[in-house]
Amino acid sequence: MAKYKGDILELLYHNRSTYLSGQTIAERLAISRTAVWKTIELLKQQGFRVHSVQNKGYQLTGFPEEWDQDMMALIIKQSSYFKRRFVYKEVTSTQLVAKEKLLEIDEPFIVISEVQTAGRGRFNRSWDSQGTKGLWMTAVFRRDVPLQKMMSFNLFLSLAIAKTIRRMSGAEAKIKWPNDIYIDDRKCCGFLTEISGEAALIQNIICGIGINLNHEASDFQQDLAVKATSLKAATGHPVNRYQFLEELLIEIEAAFRQFLVLDFKDIKDEYGQYSNIWQRKLRYTEGTTVVEGVAVEILDDGRLVVQDEKGTLHHFMSADIEI
Repeated sequence: MAKYKGDILELLYHNRSTYLSGQTIAERLAISRTAVWKTIELLKQQGFRVHSVQNKGYQLTGFPEEWDQDMMALIIKQSSYFKRRFVYKEVTSTQLVAKEKLLEIDEPFIVISEVQTAGRGRFNRSWDSQGTKGLWMTAVFRRDVPLQKMMSFNLFLSLAIAKTIRRMSGAEAKIKWPNDIYIDDRKCCGFLTEISGEAALIQNIICGIGINLNHEASDFQQDLAVKATSLKAATGHPVNRYQFLEELLIEIEAAFRQFLVLDFKDIKDEYGQYSNIWQRKLRYTEGTTVVEGVAVEILDDGRLVVQDEKGTLHHFMSADIEI
């Protein structure tokens, strides 16, 4: 009955606020009631929670812990931008896989893995990618973009991610300029953006995103326990990974459309409201430049202005900031 799984799952998913009778499902799909029942049993065996009530029918109430191929296909089917998805149990990193896929795919796609054995963030830092605990993905955007415009891409995307986290968890997600997401001064999300194309025109934007969703505080190694958090650790409530992914794709697709037609100055005020660096003396490192000071402004082009103790102003394009 696996051949009916995708269709029945789609019906249950889009009607998950109510019950669908076996007869209704059978009539909509032109299959037998027996086929419906067998497929529902298959869904349960694969980790879906389907509540059955006599004379009412079936209701989808829960999802497998691991990523399910048919459920992921359903989410991508709803996407207005991404056309394909690749889901793995384990990879070195979704970023590396995405770069390989670029050689054979000419449309936008996402790569997701349950586990990354060599996940990396900015400044080549390792990222602990535990299976079923978080969202480890790379989103590949295919569009000609002038090179000079790329400076603001991470600013648009980080705002989209922070909005999703707030809406889906209730946690007060903040952005550490330019693109790390924090909750209560602990990092819950980072992403790495790489590009390819010609000298002045970008054709591919490869954006690797790692979000700690359902980690317990005890899941973090001792050296990370004071620096990292997850949505669950911060709020006490687990996050449905499928629903989070669905909402995140909607948000980042909207942000990408904004990025293509707007300048950073058009969202600068909103971005500033999400920032966690204001009115704090912090250490900023960019290359060999190290400055201790207070952030005073984000310029229209996305650069950060920091004032040191002597009153000197320093402009940063992508500094490492110690919170």
